Amino acid sequence: MKQLKTLLVTLSFLCLGFSMNAWSLDDAIIAVVNDELITLKDLREYTHATYVSLVTEGADQKKIEEIMLDLEINGINKLIEDKVILSHAKKVGLIVREKLIEDRITDLKSKYPSEQIFLESLIDNGATITELKNKIRDQLQIKYTIDEEIRNKIFVNPQEVTDYYNKNIDNFQKKDRVNVDSIMIRWTENKDASRQKAKEALTRIQKGEDFKKVSKTISIMPSLGTIERGQLLADIEDRIFALKEGEISSPIETSAGIYIIKLNGHTPAEVASLSEVKTTITNTLFREKFRAKFTAWLEKLKKEAYVEIKK
Repeated sequence: MKQLKTLLVTLSFLCLGFSMNAWSLDDAIIAVVNDELITLKDLREYTHATYVSLVTEGADQKKIEEIMLDLEINGINKLIEDKVILSHAKKVGLIVREKLIEDRITDLKSKYPSEQIFLESLIDNGATITELKNKIRDQLQIKYTIDEEIRNKIFVNPQEVTDYYNKNIDNFQKKDRVNVDSIMIRWTENKDASRQKAKEALTRIQKGEDFKKVSKTISIMPSLGTIERGQLLADIEDRIFALKEGEISSPIETSAGIYIIKLNGHTPAEVASLSEVKTTITNTLFREKFRAKFTAWLEKLKKEAYVEIKK
C-alpha cells in the first residue's frame, strides 16, 4: 500500500514527458477533447479516483498495482479515451439514473463492517462520498455506452463454435489423470520416526481400517484428489499412475515428506467433447469479437472528436 501511495504522489511527474514547470501548475492544460480542457489537476483527480474506486471495491493488491502502474504510463491516454466515450454518451442522450449509483454505493458499503468504517476508509484514502459517486457515475455511463454500442450487438453462432473446436482440437486434449486419496506425513528432525509413523499407518490400512479414517488422524494435508500427468515429479508420478484401481502404494518419500496413496480411478488421455468446451469457446470468440469491435469503435470516436495532447 505504501508503494501505491508513493506512486500516486509521483505519477504526475512521470507521464508523457511534460516539462517540470508545466507539471507544477494544477491548471496547466495538458490536453483538449472537443470543447473540454483537461488540466493536470484533472489527470491527478482521475488517477486518484481510480485508485480509491479499486480500494473501495476491495480489489486485490496485485490488480491495484497493475492498474496504477499502467496509469503511470498511459494515464493521459486513458483519461482522453474516457472523455471521448463520455462525450459520445452525452451526444446520444445516455443518462445513468441516480438510483443505480446509490445501489452501487449500498453494495460497496455492505462489504464493510459498518457505514462509519466505510466512510473512514474513504477519508483515509483522501476521498469523499461525492467524489466516489462521480467516479461511479462515469464508470456506469461508460459501461452502458459500450454495452449499447458494442457488447449487445455481438453474437456468436453455433457454427463458429464448431469451426473453432475443429481447428483447435489439440487445445482440448485432456491429459492422463487419476483420482486418489492420500496421506501425507511431514519429515521431522528424526526421519526414522517419520518413516515409522508411515509404516504404522500403512499397517492399520492393511489390517482393514478405512483409508480415509486413517488419513484424518494422521495426514497433515487434504487428499491430493485428481492429478493430471505433469503435475508432480516424474518419479513420484510414475509410481502413482502405475497403481491399479483400489491399490494402495507403499510409502513414497519426497523432499517434503512421505505419501501413502490409494488409487480410486484412472482416466486415460482423451479429447474433451464439443459439449464440454462449448461455453469456453463461446466466451473466447465473444472476447475476440468484442476487442476488435471496441478498438475500431473507439478509434472512430477519437477520429470524429477533436483531440489534442499538449507537449
